[in-house]
Amino acid sequence: MIPRSFGYHDPATLDEALTLLGEYGEDGKLMAGGQSLLPMMKFRLASPAHIVDLCRIPGVDTIEESNGEIRIGALATHRSLEDSQLLKSRCPILAKAASSIGDAQVRNLGTIGGAIAHADPAANYSPVLVALGARFVVRSAQGERVVAAADFYKDTFVTALRPSEMVTEIRVLAFGREVGWEHAKLSRRASDFALVGVAVLLRADAADVCTQADVVLGAVAPVPVRMQGVEVALVGKPLTSAAAAQAASVTKLGDKTPSDVHADAAYRAEVAPVCVRRALEAAINRMTARNK
Repeated sequence: MIPRSFGYHDPATLDEALTLLGEYGEDGKLMAGGQSLLPMMKFRLASPAHIVDLCRIPGVDTIEESNGEIRIGALATHRSLEDSQLLKSRCPILAKAASSIGDAQVRNLGTIGGAIAHADPAANYSPVLVALGARFVVRSAQGERVVAAADFYKDTFVTALRPSEMVTEIRVLAFGREVGWEHAKLSRRASDFALVGVAVLLRADAADVCTQADVVLGAVAPVPVRMQGVEVALVGKPLTSAAAAQAASVTKLGDKTPSDVHADAAYRAEVAPVCVRRALEAAINRMTARNK
């Protein structure tokens, strides 16, 4: 299909883009890579009266570390996250999450800020960012605020963003080999959205007894879901395959688990504990390898 007609705007600065967004409000839509917005417009699931294209705006695509915190510009592409040596060494779970988004062409154009604002429940980044305790810098022409990832996602394709705001930066704490981690997704094809997505971060003491566990699932509810039962089952236990299996067995999905053409809610509930167990085992293996 062909999108409905719209006004096109090509600002050269971030301030100009925010002014336009404030002027058009709910009638305007930001476009970064366009990998989600344009298909929705073609199917007329979205019909903004004005498009504000961000592609010419400089300086909003950097990936830098400062005082143990990694700051990622919202216009950084999935490819740049995938290839970032900084992320590979200081926050590798994000680099891995980026590496399995769509295909090469999608990763070359799509941006982390666009993916976050789109808020597809099955997207790669959302469970990872919640597990990391990420913070999003949100700006409008009136000012700036910071929103925790756990508070940002409200429903399917619904976020805490106001019509005049855009995500400009993502902030996550850097970590090293002291953290066991894994991002995994179950999908029909590697380039597909997840049927179940899993993000795991594990911390342990010198005896490999778990001191902190962050386990978050995506694609099983309108927003990322923290598996608190799994986390409680892990903390205070030696990190072994047996502990992973026992903790994964308490994985429970809620009554908002979706059914769609790819998988129904019963299937997702059946495979989720398996996905969690495998992700926990991979994270534990990474922690074990650090001592060799």
